[in-house]
Amino acid sequence: MARTKRTQDELNSELPSHRILSVTEEELARIVLDIHDGPVQYLFSALSLLTGVQNDLAETDVRADVAARLAQVGMLLESSLYEIKYFLGTFRPPEFRRRKLVSIIEGLVVQHEEWTGSTVHLETDSVPDEVPLAVKIAVYRVLQEALSNANRHAGVAEHWVRLWGEAGNVCLEVADDGRGFDPPAFDGTPDAQFVDHIGLHGMHDRVALLNGTFK
Repeated sequence: MARTKRTQDELNSELPSHRILSVTEEELARIVLDIHDGPVQYLFSALSLLTGVQNDLAETDVRADVAARLAQVGMLLESSLYEIKYFLGTFRPPEFRRRKLVSIIEGLVVQHEEWTGSTVHLETDSVPDEVPLAVKIAVYRVLQEALSNANRHAGVAEHWVRLWGEAGNVCLEVADDGRGFDPPAFDGTPDAQFVDHIGLHGMHDRVALLNGTFK
């Protein structure tokens, strides 16, 4: 849960945490743009050059094994472009400042369904129209990670998401009928499976920055 209505003193005391989340998201947006304008364009150029070479060689008596290897290079370039574009789509933040939280979450759910072929049942109730930017970012990223984990590990293709407002809080619940697991401790004690649960720890830390509850 993350509170949405607070006194000015409370907001001032938590401003550094809000700034951390906002700056991190802005930095992520810059990185995404740099990748799109740099490596992605180089790969597009390389693929275009390769296609030109293949077209030129098609009119000559080139060895079959050479043509096959060039075709393999083309497939590798196309696969690299697809994976990078998928990455950029995943990490490119939506317009958090302008859009309402419900709209942001609806967009994420549709995107997840299109990319994974899974079904996500979304229920929203009494979500405030005005939600602090840091809360929007946290809810979006937590749900994004939760759905990604469910898709990879739950072994089912149907998930339920509930987003609602309650007593000045924004609450998010994600559930499915897939394989369960023993959640890690979030009390700061050493966790031998930290790497396996790094996504969960990240979600917990995002919520903790806003004095919310994660379980």
